[in-house]
Order: sequence, then C-alpha cells, then structure tokens
Amino acid sequence: MSASASVTDSSPVDLQALHTFGLRAKANALRVIQSQTDLHSFAQQVRAGEPVLLLGEGSNTVFTQPNYAMTVWLMRIQGKQRLGCNGTHHLVRAMAGENWHSFVEWTVAQGLPGLENLALIPGAVGASPVQNIGAYGVELESRLAAVHVWDVQQACFRVFTKAECQFSYRESVFKQVPSNTYIITAVDFALPVKWQAELGYGDVAERVQELGGASPKNVMKAVIDIRSSKLPDPVVLGNSGSFFKNPIVPAAQAQALRAAFPGMVQYPMPDGQVKLAAGWLIEQCGLKGFKVGDVGVYHRQALILVNHGRGQGGELVALINHIQSVVQAKFGVALSAEPNLI
Repeated sequence: MSASASVTDSSPVDLQALHTFGLRAKANALRVIQSQTDLHSFAQQVRAGEPVLLLGEGSNTVFTQPNYAMTVWLMRIQGKQRLGCNGTHHLVRAMAGENWHSFVEWTVAQGLPGLENLALIPGAVGASPVQNIGAYGVELESRLAAVHVWDVQQACFRVFTKAECQFSYRESVFKQVPSNTYIITAVDFALPVKWQAELGYGDVAERVQELGGASPKNVMKAVIDIRSSKLPDPVVLGNSGSFFKNPIVPAAQAQALRAAFPGMVQYPMPDGQVKLAAGWLIEQCGLKGFKVGDVGVYHRQALILVNHGRGQGGELVALINHIQSVVQAKFGVALSAEPNLI
C-alpha cells in the first residue's frame, strides 16, 4: 500500500479499534499521512469541502455516532532526534505520529530527563500540545520549545513558538482555531540540563523512595506504577483516560465550597484561582461504578469512564449529561469533557 492510498474506498471503514473508548462506528474511508504528499492530499480534501477527520491514536477522540460520512486520516509520520544543547536545555524533536509513552521512555534512556512525570499518558506526540497534557506536577508547556504544523489553507509548513501556542490548562491555540486549520507534524522539546525531580504529589514521592530515591528512571517507574494501578488498560476495558477536566473556580467559590465540604480536594493556581479534583466531585456524588447501559464510571477511579464491551454512543452521552447534572446540583460546579466527542 502506498503512503497516500486509501485503506478502503468502496465500503464503510470500522472505527471501533481506532479509538480507545471502543464504541462501534464506521466512516466512508481511511487514509494515512506519512509524507508531504499526503499532507497535500488532506489539504485538497479540506479545501474541496469534503468532511475529514485527523486522528492520532484515538485516545482523546470518542466516536459517539454509529456512522460518519467522512474520511478519517491517520497521522503516522515517524521519527525522533536530538537537536543539540543550548547550555540550559537539551533540544529534542519528535514527529507527530510517534507514540507518546515510547517517546518519553526514549528520552529517559538517552539521558534527557524532563518528561518522566508524563509517562504512560496514552496517545501520539502530535496530540500532546493540543491538550497541553499534564500529570503529577508537570505540564507540557513547561517542556515545549516549538510546534511544527502544516497550514492546510496555505499549503505550507509553519512553526509556532511556545508563546504562539497560547497554552493554558488543557488548552492551546490548536483547540481554538477551526478544525483542520493546522496539522501538527512535529514537536520540539526543551529538556533541562540541570534536572530536578518533580515530586509534589505524595504518592509519586513515596513510590520513588521505595524504588531507591530520586532519579529520572525511578520517577518514570513510579508514575507508570501509579497510573497502571489506577487506570484500566484500554485493550481490556475501553476508556479515554481522565474523562473530565479538573474545574477551576474563583478563590471565593473555593473557600465557600471548602466550608461546606471540609474534605474537598483543592489545588491553588498561580493566578489566584483554585483547581478542584473532578474525580473527587464525582465520587462524592456516589457515582463510582454507576452505569448507563454498557458504559459507566470506573469502579476504582471516578474520573474514568469505561466501555464494558458493548457500549453505545447514546449511552455515553446520557452518562456524561447525568454526571454533569448531578455534580452541578450538589456543588454548583460545571464539568467539561476532556476528550473530543465526535
């Protein structure tokens, strides 16, 4: 098969295995981006007004409908390399189709620490700046140098500086512009030469000590161990990882909530606002293990929604609406879904 050939052009394509939540869905055709020629082909479809969807590993995309009249394009541009060192940071580039966790493991093995707290986050490298992924005290923006994109309308490459990415909590410029404006092709990272372990989360610090002390490998191993114990394997139980964003509220609202609910988990933000733990809110509403049809709230971690095998998109949408309604009624806090619901 050539890099730009359709996997199928005549019969519907099964999308169930292409998103980690695993709901049944079909599309008109499936194509692969592996070269600049493929980028041109994608752009031509967009400019012609044809419905298309760019997909990485499907960990942040959930197909909620049974059928889609569109072409799904898979980002599969591969490669990673060291770009050098500027004295304070090692510069590293990864192409958008690389698996994120494998890339993190590669950086640690290369003696280039800085991403170890982000280990085992599912998905492709190209998706990482879109969501400004973060975990265990590290946000992607603190390690990012630049994002390389293909400008679909102009049919040319462009580089976004860190400032131009307009990062905030789980947000970036790439989520604000219309879909298919840019295709992320590569991401450059700036990893600190003088590495310091980020151990602000107690369970990570405790596990690191059990492993023998702070080192990049031990931090990565600790994060992998903790995530593995809390999150279901999507191969076994369909899921999209953390399903809701942790809501951010004004300090006065957080103070009032803490007075009403003394055990509420809260994290002060640099701008004076306060981040709440969405999983805690959901669990306090008694929704851990709650099901709608064959989808439900994971029994071990309320922030995770799961497909028990035969889930349907309508059931997931109903579950999301129910959780949002119950949390709003109890706490006066709105929850937003983190994955892209198609």
